[in-house]
This record gives sequence, C-alpha cells and structure tokens, in this order.
Amino acid sequence: MRLSQHLTLATLLISALFSAQAVLAASLAEVYELAIENDPQLAAARAGYKAQREVISQARARLLPSVSASVTTTQTKRTSPEIVEDGTSPGGFTVENQTQNFNDHRWSAQLNQPVFDLSRWFAFQQSKEIEAQASANLAAEQQELIFRVADNYFSILEAQDRLSAAIAERDAVKRQLEQVQQRFDVGLVAITDVLESTAAFDTSTVGVIEAEGAQVITFETLVRLTGQIIDEIDGLAEAFPVEYPEPRDEEAWVDGALANNYELVAARHSLESARRDVQIAKSGHLPTVNANVTYSESESGASSIFSGQTETHSAALTLNVPVFTGLATRSQTREASFRLDQAQRNFDLTRRTIVENTRNLYSAINTDVARVRARLRGIESSQSALDATQTGYEVGTRNIVDVLLAQQRLFAAQFQFASARYQYIRDTLRLKQIVGTLSPEDIYDLNQFIIASESVEKITPTTR
Repeated sequence: MRLSQHLTLATLLISALFSAQAVLAASLAEVYELAIENDPQLAAARAGYKAQREVISQARARLLPSVSASVTTTQTKRTSPEIVEDGTSPGGFTVENQTQNFNDHRWSAQLNQPVFDLSRWFAFQQSKEIEAQASANLAAEQQELIFRVADNYFSILEAQDRLSAAIAERDAVKRQLEQVQQRFDVGLVAITDVLESTAAFDTSTVGVIEAEGAQVITFETLVRLTGQIIDEIDGLAEAFPVEYPEPRDEEAWVDGALANNYELVAARHSLESARRDVQIAKSGHLPTVNANVTYSESESGASSIFSGQTETHSAALTLNVPVFTGLATRSQTREASFRLDQAQRNFDLTRRTIVENTRNLYSAINTDVARVRARLRGIESSQSALDATQTGYEVGTRNIVDVLLAQQRLFAAQFQFASARYQYIRDTLRLKQIVGTLSPEDIYDLNQFIIASESVEKITPTTR
C-alpha cells in the first residue's frame, strides 16, 4: 500500500474517532450529569467558593502565635593602632597598625502571641460569615445549573415542536395547493384560489426554514453546558402529568422561600459580615496587648575580652494604645456604617423580590395548568373547525382562505399545547428553586417521562 493510501486511511480513522466522540444522544439526566462535570459557570463557582473558604484559615492565623527565626553572619576587618616595645626608638616604644579579620555569628528565634486584639477576633468571626455566604452562593449556583439544563433541554424540544408544526402546516398547504390546482384545471375554482394557496405555501415554507434554523441553534446551548456536541436528545412523553402545586397554599410557599432561599441566605450572611466590619473599625480605638519571647545566641571571632559565645533570653508584654491616627479610625467606622446600611437595604430588596417572585410563580403555575388543559381542548376544537371548513369548501359555502386559516389555527394550537407544557415545567422548577428545594432528584423525576421513542435529532444541511 502506498504512503498516500496509508495517510488517507489514517485520516479516515481519526475522523471516525472524533465523530464518535462528538455525536452523542442523551437523555435529560445524562445531559445534567455531563453538565455537572463540564459546565464552566459551575466550575468557576466552585473555585470561588474554595478561595473564599480560605479566609477562615487566614483570620484564625492572626489569632495564633507566630514564630520566626533568623541567622546572621558578619565578616569584619578591623585595623587599630597598637603600642609595641621597640628598643631603637626614643622612649623604647612605638605605635604600629594592627589588622584583624574575624567573623561574628548570630541566630535568634522569636515567638509573638496576640493577647488582646478585638479587631482580629471580630475579623475571625466575620470570616465565618464570608464562608457561609460563599457556601450559599455555591448552592444557589448548583440549583441554577439544574434549571439551566432543564430550560435548555426543553427549549430544544419546544423548537422541535415548532418545526414539526411548521412542517405539518407546509405539507398540508402543499396538498391543498395540489387539490386547488386540480380543481382549477377542470374549471371548478377561480385562479384566485390557486394564488391564495400558492402564497400560503410560500409563507409556510419560510416558516419551516426559520424553525429549522432555530432548532439548530438550540442544540448549541448544550455545547456550552456539557463541553460536548450532542446531536440527539430524548423527547417528553405525552403522559407527562400537569398538576397544581402542592401544597395549594401560597403563604406556605412564601414562608418556605423566606426560610430556605439561597440568595436570601447569602444576603443575610452578607449583612452579618457588614456588622462585623463595623465592629472591626470601632476596634481601632481600643488598645492591643502582645506577648513576645526571644532567644538568641551570638559568637564573635574578635580577639578581645568580649569575644566568645553569648546567650540572650528576653520576654516582653507590649501594650499599644492608639492615641491619634489622623482621624482615620473614625472615617473607617463611618464607612463601615454606610456599608452596613447598604447591606441592609440590599437584604430588604432581596427579601421583597423573593416574596414577589414566589407569589408570581405560584400564580403562574396555576395558570399553566389551566392553560395546558385549555390548549388540549383547543386542539380538538380546531380540528373540528377545520373538518367543518373543509366540508364547507367542498360544497361551496367556504372559500380557500377559510380553509387555510383553519389549518393555521390547528397547527398553532398543537404547538401552543406543547409550549404550555414546557412553560409549566420551567415555572415549576423556578418555584422550587426560589424556595430552596430544587435538587438533582427533580431532574431524575422528570427523566422518568423522557423517552427515546420521542427523540429529537439536530437538523443538518444534509437532512433538510
């Protein structure tokens, strides 16, 4: 086999391998599990939580003793005059410069322990609030991932239902156009019916093209979530139940949201952290007490009565009283007080928003249930109306425009029914999220009604 053939075969094998990795059919649960491992937004939230969790260790370290050690060596060259005996000089003595080279060595160890420093203690207490806030934010992000997975998944199914309705409408209009053309050829209808049917067919064809483009786009959101190309997902079973929220008590849902909503929990810890900031700032007016223990050894190589090895032990208790800091402490206290007021206002806003959203979602779900049931009856009514209009057209009491409009209403009703079910699922998940009860179990419960027989495949240029 020639080299070019080997290269071609290798290229085909590599392409097949990457295609096998890229093309993936998945259920709702499988998409969620992939998103847990690969979603960059959740990964960033996890990293942020781990970073903020370190503030506890850092704040605790400021309360614990610290030990430091140092070693110093010094080389010295010393030149000094020295009187020496000299029999040839007047007086019998002379002065000569003597040079001495020697090394001094010293090492020391020091232990420092804060004895009284309220600012450090309050900072340690604040670090616990910061960690708790980060934990609540991470939990909120985990819940948000559950909703994003479900929202994107059902957006694909909704886009497919829109496409299916558009195709069904186009095919129905096409058949109607063929029938009208045949009737026109034998002189049973006017040319206006043919023109009306042709215009309706062209419009429905555009609708199919737009729906295909929207369906392709919705699949791309799964790439961002999972990091993989998913070309097929399973569909929602017709037997999916649409029920009113339990308990049927709006105030119970509001109470649950106020107690468990993670956004509100995070805001509450942020408020407590701001209170600690005020305490830290005010502590700048208070004295601090620190204990210090030092041990050192030194050795000198100089030739003198002070040379040799020396040991030093010392212990100290230091009281530091801030008398005047240029009014910086007062300014920092005012700033912290304003930050506390800001945190309180944000907490109140978050609380009111959560109450409002909970009531709105509870009401929306009740509306969704009624809407789904009404849409189902609307399909039956639209089908009956279409049958009657087609019969009227056959006998000459209705025109082609009436038939086309009746067909559009039927296909619109079918899509609206499917869309209403998806909106019901979204609102239900949002309500659970806002009361803090949304969990992976909700994904797996939904997945019981996700069936492969209703699978949706991404439209490609070769299959359009």
